[in-house]
Amino acid sequence: MDIQYLVTSLEGGGGTFSLPRILRILEQAGDHVQLSACEPRDGRGGAYLRDNGFTFTLLANRKRSKLIYLAAFVRLVGRTRPDIIWTSLSVASLIGQIAGRLWGIPVVSWLNNANAKPYTKLCRNLTDLWIADSPSVRDYLHQQLGIPLARIMVWPLYCATTPQALPHYWNGMGRLHLGSLGRLNTQKNYEPLIRGIARFIANAPQQRQRLQVSIAGDGPLRPSLQSLIEQLNLTDCITLVGHQNDPDAFLLTLDAYIQPSLYEGMCLAAHEAMAMGLPVIATPVGELAHSIIRNQTGFIITQPADESIAEILADIFANPGRLEHYGRAGRTLVRSKFSVENFNAAGHAVLERIRTLLPHS
Repeated sequence: MDIQYLVTSLEGGGGTFSLPRILRILEQAGDHVQLSACEPRDGRGGAYLRDNGFTFTLLANRKRSKLIYLAAFVRLVGRTRPDIIWTSLSVASLIGQIAGRLWGIPVVSWLNNANAKPYTKLCRNLTDLWIADSPSVRDYLHQQLGIPLARIMVWPLYCATTPQALPHYWNGMGRLHLGSLGRLNTQKNYEPLIRGIARFIANAPQQRQRLQVSIAGDGPLRPSLQSLIEQLNLTDCITLVGHQNDPDAFLLTLDAYIQPSLYEGMCLAAHEAMAMGLPVIATPVGELAHSIIRNQTGFIITQPADESIAEILADIFANPGRLEHYGRAGRTLVRSKFSVENFNAAGHAVLERIRTLLPHS
């Protein structure tokens, strides 16, 4: 098959960083893929793709209107006449859906979290096959958007390939290093995390010097989050460490990982942390609702999140042995469930289904 694969941007993040593994599956199956992006944004994902041997086309060299992207992509599709248009993320899916209808080409679209944009909901039937990045997103597509199960397949984006494992577990001595890795936006919900740390320290001031929190990533909320940290007098406890070129190296510095997101699909960073053996504290959203099992593989954040985070930290300081128990159990679960073999099998199943969309099938 000739595939036009369109992504919204080349911004650094889990979605873009998972692309090389996906593209290799397509190429190994004998398909020809031309990758395009609507815009570069921070461009870190583009650099990562080039480092992994992939080239791409930009529809615009900076943020532009959807009409600009659409016009450029319609021209591109007209020149290349692919068999399939494959889209990832909401803006790209909208552009691909319209171009597919204009040129009479089947459209395949990823959905990566259970929180579709209004225009994604409106145009949902312009996609011939939806690919959910997790069973929870499949359920959202079917139950909330009304997509028949026959038009949905699941291909979990995460694949547990890292051989690295946490070298040791915090035993209650010294500082507890808690961290998170994600874009500083509304979805990741870092404000309640900061307030939860403040609540915990207010309840247990003697632990102030024994807690270090690092939030890695960048995004539009960085100034307001930094301001909140300063307002709550937490600069000695919480640090916004910025974008990390080596996420695995960052994760290996932690004693526990926290993900307070409002919504997720697969949530690559939290699952990567689990694959290393890091004990994870997370809201039960997306696939995390199935990976974090209470009292077995991690700590579950309930609502209100700041109160729950403070309570979980008090529990950890009182019972540090739980970190090793949850970390080891989580590593076993994730490495089994999201193995390379399972990732490849899901990808090949999706490709076989896509082939049935071709006119000659």
